[in-house]
Amino acid sequence: MSERIERLEEENEQLRHAIESRPVIDLARGALMATFGCPAEDAWEILVEVSQNSNVKLRVVADVVTAAVTGPEPMPPHLQNHLQTAVERWRSREHEPGAGG
Repeated sequence: MSERIERLEEENEQLRHAIESRPVIDLARGALMATFGCPAEDAWEILVEVSQNSNVKLRVVADVVTAAVTGPEPMPPHLQNHLQTAVERWRSREHEPGAGG
């Protein structure tokens, strides 16, 4: 029984983090959409790619992107490089024959 309670508490904590992270992730998606002219789904994929390739949590990547757009602090160079690579990959997919968008 206690194992089940622990599992439910852990799941509850994960859901709480997801709910708290959602607004900043949406802001970062909007920033990418406005900056690069990409659709919402592609902005999401760019954020996920940066997160995975940099080994940085998605909500942290979103925080950094949002802070770079709204404040005076630039993105850390390693995240900037991953973002540039992800955007270049997205742009090259957009120009492939038969690509939608």
